[in-house]
Order: sequence, then structure tokens, then C-alpha cells
Amino acid sequence: MKFSSNFPDLTQLKTEYIDSDVAYRHGLHLVENDMCTLTTHRGNTYYFEVEDRFEDFQVEISLEDNNLKHSCNCRSLRKCCPHAAAALIMLGEELTRKEEPPVTGGEAYSRSEMIERVLQEREERAEKEDFQISFGDNIYGFHHIKTAAGRIYEVTIRDWKNNSGYCSCPDFKTNKLGTCKHLIFAHKQIGKKFPVKELMQSQPYPFVEVYCDPLNEYHITYFYKGDPEPEIESLLEKYFDGDRYILPEKYKAFLHFLKEAQDFKKILIRPEVPAKIDKYFEQQLYQKLSRDIAPDFGKLKARLFDYQKEGVIFSLFKQGSIIADEMGLGKTLQAIATAVLKKDIFDLGRTLIICPASLKYQWATEIKRFSSEEAVIVEGTRLERHQIYRKSDAFFLITNYEAVLRDITVIRKFPPDMIILDEAQRIKNYTTKTSYAVKAIPKKHSLVITGTPIENRLGDLYSIMNFIDPEILAPLWEFSMNHCYFDKSKKYKITGYYNLQSLKNRLSSSIIRRQKKDVLKQLPAVQEVNVPIDLYAEQQEMHSGFARALAPILAKKHKTFYDMQRIFQLLTNMRMVCNSTYLIDRETNISPKLDELKEILLEKLDIVGQRKKVIIFSEWKTMLHLIEKLLKTNQVGYAKLTGDVPVKNRGRLIEEFSHNPDCLVFLATEAGGTGLNLQVADTVINVELPWNPARKNQRIGRVHRIGQESSKITAINLVARRSIEERIAAGIVLKESLFDAVLNEGDLTDEVDFSARGRSTFIEQIQKLVEPFEAFAEEEEPEAEEQIEAAPAETLVELGEEEGEEVAVTEEAAVAGEKQEVSVAASEKGGESVKTPAKPIKPEELETTLNQGLQFLSGLAKMVTGKELVTEEQSVSINRETGEVVMKFKLPGF
Repeated sequence: MKFSSNFPDLTQLKTEYIDSDVAYRHGLHLVENDMCTLTTHRGNTYYFEVEDRFEDFQVEISLEDNNLKHSCNCRSLRKCCPHAAAALIMLGEELTRKEEPPVTGGEAYSRSEMIERVLQEREERAEKEDFQISFGDNIYGFHHIKTAAGRIYEVTIRDWKNNSGYCSCPDFKTNKLGTCKHLIFAHKQIGKKFPVKELMQSQPYPFVEVYCDPLNEYHITYFYKGDPEPEIESLLEKYFDGDRYILPEKYKAFLHFLKEAQDFKKILIRPEVPAKIDKYFEQQLYQKLSRDIAPDFGKLKARLFDYQKEGVIFSLFKQGSIIADEMGLGKTLQAIATAVLKKDIFDLGRTLIICPASLKYQWATEIKRFSSEEAVIVEGTRLERHQIYRKSDAFFLITNYEAVLRDITVIRKFPPDMIILDEAQRIKNYTTKTSYAVKAIPKKHSLVITGTPIENRLGDLYSIMNFIDPEILAPLWEFSMNHCYFDKSKKYKITGYYNLQSLKNRLSSSIIRRQKKDVLKQLPAVQEVNVPIDLYAEQQEMHSGFARALAPILAKKHKTFYDMQRIFQLLTNMRMVCNSTYLIDRETNISPKLDELKEILLEKLDIVGQRKKVIIFSEWKTMLHLIEKLLKTNQVGYAKLTGDVPVKNRGRLIEEFSHNPDCLVFLATEAGGTGLNLQVADTVINVELPWNPARKNQRIGRVHRIGQESSKITAINLVARRSIEERIAAGIVLKESLFDAVLNEGDLTDEVDFSARGRSTFIEQIQKLVEPFEAFAEEEEPEAEEQIEAAPAETLVELGEEEGEEVAVTEEAAVAGEKQEVSVAASEKGGESVKTPAKPIKPEELETTLNQGLQFLSGLAKMVTGKELVTEEQSVSINRETGEVVMKFKLPGF
């Protein structure tokens, strides 16, 4: 938000506008505890919502003609109440906050400057790293370099002046430098050990080398120092036609050279040469098949929209591609269709789907819904998972990113024909172990689906393209040189990007992206997308505790009015904890929903870049308060409507959302579900699903109205897995509000007989909502050590450490630098329980458990009565001889 600069400083505020120290201290307390929120502003008028102990208040501050005015609806007799003081302090902080000056002076590197820089970095690493060399019989080679991780690379040297030669390491294959740290190290060690200048005269180059030249776009080239034997020279002349290299149009004839060269021991053909030719002819074949074969969409159980068919056809005849459609356009269906049709055309045997753990079951459901193929989720103990990879005949295997780290060895032994990556931003930082492991899996075909835009975040895009085909954008130093501005005073700082349109054109054959506005005519009026969320252990523990507390109440045949109050509160607590633990304890804020919401808003929808308007509903004001913090932290403008906002002020909020281009999010409780027209938005996010489907439809109806600028609406529902929310999403719902279904309006009877008037059905619904939930699979536990040979990676500054994941190497050069090989270590923990003989109960353990139980009871008491058990006088005593246990505590109010 933009602020006026005509505002008094803090000292002036305290002396002229906040007339008491009490009000100032109280206001400062409200600000420091995030209880004061700037909801919106129009011109020089700012509107705040201030939470206080018993009520929320609205404050208005006006700065017209250097005249500061403020008002609050608390009706305080003071000149300045604590709520207005809080708003004044917060506004002062916002207006006087010093912004960091924008980075200026960014420059692009020239090619020579960039090469000089990356060569220097490799030289530094050659000095620092722990290498061992085994010398060959000839100064040119073969020499063997052993790394600290135990990898052995074969090295030959062609040019002593420039350190150029050949190395079998992955970096050499794509860096376009003709050297690497291993060659640089070998050059220095050989120079120290042998009289190189003398031996260059007496020792011939040991073979005629046919290789892909990194200094000449990796064209197939031959090298020999001196004159080769006449027969070999004649063969080279025949196929290279007097040149040192050949172009792709001669590859067909060159196949005869490869065959004839087998008769000459002295000709060494590097493995990259036949691989390059094979890739060329594969691409030629795919182009022919795309002209000759019409995809049979009848093999699917779903009817695809035209744009979805376009996405499938785009990916079908490519070895690797990215479908980067906007969220809600059916990327999962396109991926399933692509794999099924590729199976038929290319006779694929297995497709491995790698996705976030929370999406595995959703993928299995979608595959069953849209195709006739079998899908198996890779889960269970280590042995069970490995047996699936070894023996499963299912066409689709579904695993998650974390599991790939644990199972990489067996996956490499039984590789899939095709890999589908969902939520591919998980490999956007390619210095992480996850990224290394995923890219280490052999594959013939690949497909990435991601809603993240491709116009920016170039480091993310580079890493994902590196999975599709390492040669398309590599090396990173050249990619950076072509598209990044650098602050040359700070070596690793990128200040901006350029040539983005040329990059987009370059990738047009690999990436297809459609936005909703591009395909509106094909879409249904309303699309719903359920986004599954995995609860953290703390949330699951609270959720299960509330469910267990319901059991004895539900078992009662006769229920009092107070029982019904408790049922409602426990059910509500189960729903609230799915949003955040803060809604329960007001202390912790464990909320994977907030993490996912941030990802949806800033990445998948890219509301800032696309200037997209979104409405977010939650029935709890406290949850909206947490979302406000998230939006403020990420500098996203918003407006907020709750039941506390007077009806006369609601029009102003809607106008702000509708007409202020910086106001991108409209936060609303159920007060925003009726009587409002918010047609400027085309996306609704339900942080939680309401009890009643009609209420959810009412929310969507605020957007989907006559006059809607976009007649196609997307509703995104965040649904916690293995929770009451999942049951609600599955259709186990309370048809009416809880009390209306049980007690007629105005009925104040003390108990209700559920054997009468058909109310037993209502209790059955509640029991279905809270019946035992599926236990969490222990799929995140570390397991036995797996080894992968990690392709080296260069790193851009913008590729920071991925949150929550151990980075395999230290980020160093902003542009280049080969990374160390990765050894992924973990310890085994099985997925299923094993029955073991019961252990004798130790009194100390029992006492600890009982104390924990007492704390749980105290929490239940607080939830139901608003007061905790008096725990100062509690005690647990155990008679070690008789086993008798006595637990003492004092009930509140006694």
C-alpha cells in the first residue's frame, strides 16, 4: 500500500495526539502483539481494525491538508483511546519505514568475462578439493581422478596450455568449457611429476579421438596430434570431408563410419557420440509419428476439452515437456492421458509419478476415474516398497519426493520408461538432495506439470528444464550470461533479467501454458479444486483428542442441552485445528494450510504478477487475522470484511477491492457470503469447507453472478487429509446447522431422546464424521543409506536453500561450480506395526503417562467450561507393591 508522508514523528505523536501514557502503552502493546491491522486506505484516509480483550474496534485516521484526525467506534471519553493510539503508532511505523534503495547498476557479463569467471572458480575448487590421481602410461592419458566421495573419473589432456581435454565427469558433458576441475587438477599434478615439454616431443597422442566438442556446440569432432595412419586418415577424409567436425545432416552417412571404425584399435569413439546420434534420430522419428498418428482419446474414460487435447498432443511426441497451465485447468488429467497414449504408441512398460505425499491418493483416484490402467501407491516397509519396484505389473507407480531419496538405488535398478513430476517446484533448487535424486533416475520420457509461471524465477525454470533435458539450457553460466543482470560489485547478486522473450521462444517447443482467460469458452461455469493438506503431528494429536472426547457423549441415549453444546464445541475444535493450532491455544501457529495458501497465491496463481483478484473465505476471524499477517509479510494488498464491519461501511470495502489495482485479496467471514457482489474476482478460496454445501455455494455465488467479468469461476477448497474436513468433503455432512437439526428453535428442554422423531440419523452422521481416522503413514521417516551419483550443478543466487530440506552442497558461485556428489543417508523404520511381547510397566513411565493424561483432562475442562483444572494441587501416587494408582486434582469452582 502507498502511504502519505505527511505524518508526525513518534515524539510528536506522544506529546500532541496520544494524551496519556496509559493509552500509549496499551496501544503499543496492541501493535506489538499484531492486534492492530490496517485493513485498507483511500487517498489520505486509513482504516484499521483493532482487536481488544473483549471486542474488536474500527479506527479511522485522516491526513488531509496536514491535519491529522482520528476516530474510533469504542466511544471512549478520552481524546485518544488505546485503539486509536495503536492505529497511530502503526501508521507512523509504516510511513516512516525506510525502504531499501532499489539495486541499480546491474550489468550483463560479456562471454569472455563470464568464461574467465567460471574458469577461475573451477581452478579454486581444483585447489581446495581432496582429489587423488593415478597417472597413466602417457602424459596425455589415461589418468584417473578419485574424489573425496569415491567417484573415479577418467581424464585425457589434449592442450597443455588451456587445460583442455576430456573428462568422464557430468560437468564436462554440458559446461561448454573444454575443461573441468578434474582436468585442471590433473594438469598441475602431471606438470609437477613429469617433464611435460620433453615428453610432448617424444610421446605421441595415444589414439584418434572422436568426441563431442564442448568448444564447438558439441558437434561430433575428431582429434589427433600429428598424422594418423594412412588407412585411418583415408577413413576420416571420407566421412568428415576435410573438416574436423560434421553437422547433423551427415549423421545418416556417419553411421557407416561408426561401423568401419570398429576395425581400427587406434580409433577411440567417446560414448557421447552414439548417444548424440541416437537422440537425433529419435527426434526425427517423433516428428514423423506426430504427422502419421492420430491419438485415440477413446482409450480414456473422460471427455477432454479441446485445450486439454492440445496439451496432450503437445507432449505426446516429445521425450520431455512441461504443461504449465494455470491452476484449475486439469493438468492431472492431461498428464494421465499423455502417459496412457504414450504407452500405446511407444509400448511403455511403466510410468513413475512423483508428487507431494499429500497428493498420492488423489493421483490414484484420478487414474482410476479417467483410465483403465492400474495404479499402485509405493508405500509400506522398505522391503515392501522395493518389492513393488521389482515385481509390480501396474503401469502407474505413485511415490512422493521424500521417498525417492530413500529408494533411489532400487528405482535406478528398475527404472521407469516415463516419469511424471507433479508440483515440480520441489526440484527448483537443484542443489538439494531431492533434486539430485529425481534427476538421477534413468528415463526415456518425462512430463512435468506445474502451475508456476515461466516468465520469471529463471533459476527455478532452469532447474526444471535440467530435468527434462540437461542440454537445452545448459550450461548455467551461458544461461546467466544471456538472461541475467549482475551487480558486479557483489559477485553473486543478480539484479534483473533480460531477453525474456527470446528465452520464451527458445522454450516454446518444450513448454505449453494456458491461462483461464485463454480458454474461457471451453470451461464449465464453476470448477472446484480440492487441495489436500497433510496435518502436522501436533494438529493430528489435538484432532484425535477432540474426537476421542466425543465418544462417551455420543454413546449416551439421553443427551442434555449441555451435551449438545459440548458436541458442537468439540466438532468445531476439530475443524479449527485443521486450520491452525493457534485457533485452539492462541500460542502456537502450526498451519500447513497457511503454507499451501502462500504457495497458491504467490506461485500457482501468481496474483502479484498477474494482478489477479481472489476472494478468501474462512468462518473464523482469527484465521483471517493469520492470513492478514501472511499477506502483509509478502506485501499483498487486501481488504477484509467480517460481521464487525458496519453495513454502511461494506460498500467502501467492496469499492476498494473492485477499483484499487493494488488490492488483490478480499478476506471474508460468512458475513461476506450474503448480500455482496464481488464480480471482479474469478477465484474463490475456501480455507475450510462449511458444514452445509449450500453455504459453500453461497460463497461461490458472491463471485459467480450476472455481470461477472469472468463467467468462469474456480473454487479452491483446502481440505485436511485424514480429518473431519475430508469427511465433509466426501459428503458426510450435517444437512442443517447442528442446533436446528436437534432442537427446534426456542426449545429449551433439558434432554433430548434420540430414539424419537428420527434424530438418531443425525447422531449417525456425527459418528461417521468422527469415526477413527486412518493413521498417518510413516513415510517421512529416514531409512537405510542409499547412494546416488549426483550430476554436478551450478547455482544462481536466486536458487536459495529449499525450506525444510537439507541442501546437498554449499551454495557458492552465483553462476557456476560443479557440486559434490551426494550420499543420502537415513535409517530404516517400517511402515507397519509388528507385534512384540508386552513389556513390564515401569512405575516411572506410568506416572509420566498419567501426568500427561491429567494435562489432557485439564485441556478438555478448559475447552468445555472455559476454566482449567487447578493443577497446583494435583498429584499422582503409585503404590509399587499393590499397583494402586491415586490421581488428585481440584475441580474449578470448588
